Amino acid sequence: MEPGAESRPELLPHLQLDELLAELQGRLQAVLATRDRMRGLLQAVVAIGSGLDLESTLRRIVEAAVGLVDATYGALGVVGDDGRLAEFIPVGLSQDEIGRIHHWPEGRGLLGLLIDDPRPLRLADIAAHQASSGFPDGHPPMCSFLGVPVRVRDEVFGNLYLTNKRDGGEFTEDDEAVLVALGAAAGVAVENARLYEAARRQQRWIQASAEVTTRLLSGSEPGEVLADVTRQALELSGADLAVLALPDEEGRRLTIMYAEGDGAAPTRGLVLPTGQSLSGAVLASGERLTSADFAADERASQAARGAMSQIGPAVVFPLGAPGNVRGVLTVGRRHGAAPFPPAQAGVAASFAAQAGIALELAASRADAERLSLA
Repeated sequence: MEPGAESRPELLPHLQLDELLAELQGRLQAVLATRDRMRGLLQAVVAIGSGLDLESTLRRIVEAAVGLVDATYGALGVVGDDGRLAEFIPVGLSQDEIGRIHHWPEGRGLLGLLIDDPRPLRLADIAAHQASSGFPDGHPPMCSFLGVPVRVRDEVFGNLYLTNKRDGGEFTEDDEAVLVALGAAAGVAVENARLYEAARRQQRWIQASAEVTTRLLSGSEPGEVLADVTRQALELSGADLAVLALPDEEGRRLTIMYAEGDGAAPTRGLVLPTGQSLSGAVLASGERLTSADFAADERASQAARGAMSQIGPAVVFPLGAPGNVRGVLTVGRRHGAAPFPPAQAGVAASFAAQAGIALELAASRADAERLSLA
């Protein structure tokens, strides 16, 4: 018998015990990691639901997603009515990096795939996927990818996009599960913020309409009130430019008398023929018109398209009811901006109509006062 051979069997129980302890320690670490991740998820859910401002809520959602899955970059792409990205909120890029990017994603390629087929998508290498269309000039390099939809009830509001796991590895199934859970909570937070924003906007429109009516009926100068109507329409609609045109006595042409916003100065005093302009069509019909690209819309007058060449989505509203339109209000956004949501356009139309009625009442009151003096 070799020396020490009788002690070798005693080593086996020790080795097995060490293996069991190591396995137990590994499982405990996994449990602790899961606990920490769930705690992080709960904290993220509380954080994104802590405010009612939609813009800040969307940014908190992306920041929470980046932290939960330990990503370098994150973004939330908001899907517009046309099925493309109407808004893109990035996290992890510096202002210099943002400035070097030629253009934001528009919802094509891999991002378009998530819009068309809103299901979780996890990739080790973005470039290897057949739907990948590459990156625009100036975009930082990205490899690993994780995307999940954010639903508001049955509607896909947008998608969360996470790239470049910080440890250089791939996103895991656990990362995907956590992000799906966050997306569900984000949908609730977005719905609450949208409802609050809609209610607040409605209240502001009602208040603005009441102020216009009160000022006109109390004898305020109509010109001053209409200037305020144009300014309020710009602010409350989220437009880049708002112009208000008034018809001449014969109704053959309109003149833009009031303008607010980017590029307002060149439009003031612009004369629009009623027969060859969007404003003229609205003046005649008393119904609002929508343009997807005002600067290229052949229904608009050539003069208006030249003076408002920076305007893409636009809506033209009548001031007053059909048959008694007192003026025409146009609000527009720059090229590349999202169209005006239908609900928001509807409230703006009510505001413009109320302003027209107030103008009619003010004119009737002025006629009555002149008759009384006579």
